[in-house]
Amino acid sequence: MRRFLILLLLLMWCRPAGADWPPGEAIPYGLVVGHNNGGDDMERLHYALRDAEKLRDVFIELGKLDPDRVWTVLGGDADDVRAAMAEIEDTVGQAKESGQTVLLLFYYSGHAKDGQLCLGDSRLAMKELKRWLKDSAADVRVAFIDACQSGEITRLKGGVLAPSMVEVEHTRGHIIVTSSSASEGSQESDEIGGSFFTHFLVSGLRGDADASGDGTVSLREIYEYSYNRTVNRTASTRGGTQHPTYGFQMAGRGEIPLTRTAALDSGLTFPAGLCGVYLVYDLDGQRIAAELNKQAGQERFIAVPPGRYLIKKRRAHDLLLGRLDVLENQKVTVKDEEFESMAFEDDTTKGLVKVRERTWQVGYSLRMGAEAFFDAPTRDDLFYTSAQVGLQVAFHDLLARNLSLAVDFMLAGGKDDTEVELDSGLVQVVDTTFFRLQIGAGLYYHLDWSWFGLYGGPRLTLLMASRSFGEPLEHYPDQTFGTLSPGAALGSVFHIGNWDLFLEGRVNYLYYNIDGNSSIGYGGGYLGVAYRH
Repeated sequence: MRRFLILLLLLMWCRPAGADWPPGEAIPYGLVVGHNNGGDDMERLHYALRDAEKLRDVFIELGKLDPDRVWTVLGGDADDVRAAMAEIEDTVGQAKESGQTVLLLFYYSGHAKDGQLCLGDSRLAMKELKRWLKDSAADVRVAFIDACQSGEITRLKGGVLAPSMVEVEHTRGHIIVTSSSASEGSQESDEIGGSFFTHFLVSGLRGDADASGDGTVSLREIYEYSYNRTVNRTASTRGGTQHPTYGFQMAGRGEIPLTRTAALDSGLTFPAGLCGVYLVYDLDGQRIAAELNKQAGQERFIAVPPGRYLIKKRRAHDLLLGRLDVLENQKVTVKDEEFESMAFEDDTTKGLVKVRERTWQVGYSLRMGAEAFFDAPTRDDLFYTSAQVGLQVAFHDLLARNLSLAVDFMLAGGKDDTEVELDSGLVQVVDTTFFRLQIGAGLYYHLDWSWFGLYGGPRLTLLMASRSFGEPLEHYPDQTFGTLSPGAALGSVFHIGNWDLFLEGRVNYLYYNIDGNSSIGYGGGYLGVAYRH
């Protein structure tokens, strides 16, 4: 009954497509926000940033959203979002003065709690976001919020409370679609590499929500589609029949087109005779491009850019698997008979999303520190204490969650005094120039909170050292040394958006044979800054 009332209100206030917003007339501007961290008391998300990128990409490809007209805040704080909101409003105001009809799109993926969007250790009140949407100079404002308790925004002053969760104004329009009610949680899935809500939102915008078959996905179509698909997929995991409620605020009249599949000349055509659920994997982008719930009797089209795609269809007793290459200006027809049938246990795509779709990041760090050997004679006359500088490349969450593989290069060098026993038996202090290069690889486990983290694990270092003597031993040949040195590292890190400040300590074991077998240790401390993307 609640869904019926929602649709009835929409039908009362909507005229046929193009009545108020003719195709091609409204110019979209967008703000896309994503954050994996919601604070110390919240579990770190793994796909919020990727979901934000997927939603942005589909609007750029199919929704006439020019890259120059979209602001993207990934991993930023509330002030970054406010700054972007101010810039967009200035730009929208200029567009309105030039006579444009403006459609403003907002998307958020991350944590929400107690009426606030949680951006790391900062907060953005939903009432502040709602006020920005309502006061914007844009003709129509559409917001999608994918977060737990995101329906709270529809319960703020000025909205109608449940059961309808609908607000209608007569003059200027704002529409807010949320992934959950004010008391519900939203769900991420390793299987699909993202949240259910955004997964179906993107699939629908690429064409699966085009119920009318006119090549246009309207706001009403995407709302009804994402509601039904998310409820069907998540109802069994919620432990009951309590369905999610999407807050839907609407003002103004007229069907609002969001994407047009004809904007791309490439894609996948599913003939009328096909029936079933198809998953489309983008092998180049390493993510799911779309999911199609195909009913028999109607041809469907999913707009995707040129690339390599893997199509999987699950049947009652087996599955079909096929690979298709989509070229520029090409629409490829999907044919079940050309796909390979295989048993569930032989599914070659198992783990494809769980491993390849995982949100892993590359981090680049610059570090400085010092290194010293624990044995005093070695430290004084063989491997000298020295300052170090180096670079590290780390692949976070590449092998598994909270596990990173890091490769670093460290340089040290300088001059020191060396006591050398001459043939005469006298001891001579000689100026010595030395150089050391270390190439290390470490496997580190991370414990991360919103602003702070700890990490540690084993590492293996290739140590290469050389030294040359000054007067009176300048005629002596240069000495070189190389060996593998096992060790471990332990560090702490402070998160500031995409930047990290870290403090790290290392210990290593070294075996060498110079005038006898020796087993010694050495260690170092490092301070540095890292950038992750």
